[in-house]
Amino acid sequence: MLRSTGSGLAKKSWSKEVRFVRPSVAGPLFITLLLFVLGCSKVQSKSASAPPAKVTVTTALEREITDFDDFVGRTEASETVEVRSRVSGFIESVQFQDGSQVEKGQSLFEIEPDSYKAIHDQSLARIELWEAKKDLAEKKLARSKLLIPNGAISKEEYEESVSAVKEAEAAKDTAIADAKRTALDVKYTSIRAEIAGRIDRAFVTPGNMVTGGLGSGTLLTRIVSNHPMYAYLDVDERTVLRYLRRMNPSTPDTPSGDTVATPAPETAARVAGVKGTIPCYMQLADEKDFPHAGTLDFVENRVDSATGSVKVRGVFPNTNSMLSGGLFVRIRIPVSEPYRGVLIPEQAINTDQNIKFAYVVGSDNIPQRRNLVLGAQRGAMRVVKSGIEPNQKVIYRGLQRVRPGKAVEPELVDFIDMRSDSGTTPRPVVPKPAIDSASETPGAYSNPK
Repeated sequence: MLRSTGSGLAKKSWSKEVRFVRPSVAGPLFITLLLFVLGCSKVQSKSASAPPAKVTVTTALEREITDFDDFVGRTEASETVEVRSRVSGFIESVQFQDGSQVEKGQSLFEIEPDSYKAIHDQSLARIELWEAKKDLAEKKLARSKLLIPNGAISKEEYEESVSAVKEAEAAKDTAIADAKRTALDVKYTSIRAEIAGRIDRAFVTPGNMVTGGLGSGTLLTRIVSNHPMYAYLDVDERTVLRYLRRMNPSTPDTPSGDTVATPAPETAARVAGVKGTIPCYMQLADEKDFPHAGTLDFVENRVDSATGSVKVRGVFPNTNSMLSGGLFVRIRIPVSEPYRGVLIPEQAINTDQNIKFAYVVGSDNIPQRRNLVLGAQRGAMRVVKSGIEPNQKVIYRGLQRVRPGKAVEPELVDFIDMRSDSGTTPRPVVPKPAIDSASETPGAYSNPK
């Protein structure tokens, strides 16, 4: 009875205690839930009232484009002559200014000619000596012809007279040839320019001894003709094969299935060895464009097995004498016919694994993703073969603020500002009416004509 009674009392006290505790626990929980709901409502209201993200857009441009292959090369003078001494002696005078322009036949160096003139005079005197001996031998032969029929002289003496005349004639001819040689030695003491062009400094100054010879003569200076200027470049084997495949439609395309630019017919023909002249364009190390126009005039007749390349030569006019041999240059060769293409800034292109895409803003200011097929790069711009149409607005800056289906606040940027390399921030401009692209001044990304 006591245990049951105690149990009953315990139950009663426990129920009373529970009824007493419940209000103290429920109050804080209710307050916490209320604050949480109010906080979520405030966040939702804030996000719903956020203004559209500001982005910078530019207009996709349509231009006439030509695809190019770019190569590196070195310039080389069209003519180069190393001025060497053909005779030995002391330099008497230098008759040009270092680095000046010289004409063909102009005197450059004078070697002391005294000893060579004396030797030449000896050769001339030897001619006269053998001329006199020949006259005497001919007179003796004439008398022998009169005496031989009467038996006044022997046949042996007659034959000696004949032989003396022939010997004198041969000796005279030898003396004449020797005189010509010594005359050349005298002539070679005056060293003249073999070509017209720009001359280097004098490597040997007056008073110094020089050694002559056909192959080992002392190098005195060097003359180069830079009109026109040559540029040699190595075309890789893959490019040559690509040209050859495009020339022959029956052959399959590249084994890898890569999409490559189709070379212009005249380019492929010239590389394959067919006669024809194609344009090329040259860029110097401090230039941003390819302002020097020339033509290709030579292609090597075999592929170098060591490098897997073919040497090609371009010819460029050098009317202002700005170009010189040994310069590092870039050569651009057209490999397609001109076509109309779309250009957008390189920074507007995004990457999703192996997919290139960009955002286009329409009249509703809602960005739309467009997957792209890209072409070659043109400075700060990129050719788009498909995915974007001309005059569409492409997001250029603020890409990280773009959200799917969310409107943005676009700010138009002028293309001329974007293409400059000054690094300045493009300024917004008021949209202008569309104009015919053919009437625009060609920009830095237009292809040279």
